Formats: sequence, C-alpha cells, structure tokens
Amino acid sequence: MSKPTVFAHRGASGIRFENTMEAFEKAADLGADGIELDVQLTEDGVPIVIHDPELHRLAGIQRSISSMTSGEITKIRVGKRYRRLLQGFRIPTLIEAVLFCEKNNLGLNIELKETVSDRPELIKHIVDIASIIDDIHISSFDYSVLEAVKEESPLMETAYLIKKKNVDWENLEQYSCADGFHMHKRLLKEPFLNKLILSEKKIRVYGVTGTEPITINPPPYINGWITDYPDRFNYNKKDQDC
Repeated sequence: MSKPTVFAHRGASGIRFENTMEAFEKAADLGADGIELDVQLTEDGVPIVIHDPELHRLAGIQRSISSMTSGEITKIRVGKRYRRLLQGFRIPTLIEAVLFCEKNNLGLNIELKETVSDRPELIKHIVDIASIIDDIHISSFDYSVLEAVKEESPLMETAYLIKKKNVDWENLEQYSCADGFHMHKRLLKEPFLNKLILSEKKIRVYGVTGTEPITINPPPYINGWITDYPDRFNYNKKDQDC
C-alpha cells in the first residue's frame, strides 16, 4: 500500500526560516516528497514566495507586499527579529522555487494568498510558471481562485483549504473545481471525517508534527501530510530499514 506523500510546510520550517531557499534545500536533504509554499504578488505582478501580505512579522517593516516592486523586494531580508539584519534571508520568486523543485524531482503545493485573490487576472501567469513541473497542485482558502485556475488550466490539480465554517459540509460535492481538500488535523474527526472520505477527493492534512498516532500508521484515505518536520515522515527510509 502506498504511503501518504510528505510536503514540507514552507520548506523544512521547523528547523529553517520559512519560505526561503534554505528551508527548501533542507527539506530536500531530509527526504521530503514535495514543498508547500505561499505566493503573494508584488506591485508589478511578480509572484514571490512569502506567507504574509505585509512585511512586519517577517522583516520588521511596515509595508505591504502589493505596494512594493519586485526590485524593492529583492533588497528585503527576512528572518528572526534579532538576527535578520546580519543573517537575514532573501525572499525567493516563484520561478526560483519551481526550478528548484524541477531540478530536485520534488512535488510542489503552491498556496495562493490574499494578493492573488485581489488580482485574479494574474492567475494565468502563475499557472504558466507552475506548469513547468508535472507533480504540482495549487491550493487556496479562496474557492474563486481555484475556479480561476481551472478556467485557465482544466488539468491543473487544485485543493481547497477548508475550515469548519468556510464550506457547506452537507454538500461537499459542489466544490467541483477542487480535486482535493486540505485541512488542519483538528478536522480529522466526526462529523467532518466521514463527509471528507465520502467526497472521494484527495485529503492532505497540515498541522502534523509526526508524533501523532495517525501519522505513524496512516489510514488509506490520507493522501498527504503537510508538515514543518518532513524527516519524521520518511516512510521510504523506514521501509528500507525494516
């Protein structure tokens, strides 16, 4: 039986700073099957890899991503508060991350964030970049973004990031533009779990650390884990060691 694929959440963000090339490189070293990352858009429409729509948490700067050009973003350094000035990390572009995954034979989960929802006309550009690699899917908390992705590329795999209150749990079949559902591990219980299984969509779970019993002996309905600690899910290595 195949094991769930393991996506490194923002790279190996448990031990490297999130959404940086260093975090992606570490995830590859640790045996992750793929990378999960976030995409925002700059003022000039360049997709960059960063979670927040503004820079305060990551860079200590009171600026929004959408108010800055890609040239300005290249000069920004992100990192922990007291280290980023001397040991900060640059913000990657989406194309850099895609080419890294292609080179290292990694899958890629691209989560499209708020600034993409605000500028849906640029989704085609993102889809074109993502299509460089085969093992790719695009996710979002905004279902209209997935509709736009499918309009541009019907064969592109998509996943809807769901919560307790952003979906109609009695009619999950209506989300036809989502090939999968991504959710926090807290939703792996009733009354949600059976509805998810009956949807027959791919199920990937985030918020897992590798210490949960379900991750040690995963049930067949789980297609993937999205984790800060990809080395704790190295099923292939475990199988070889047995």
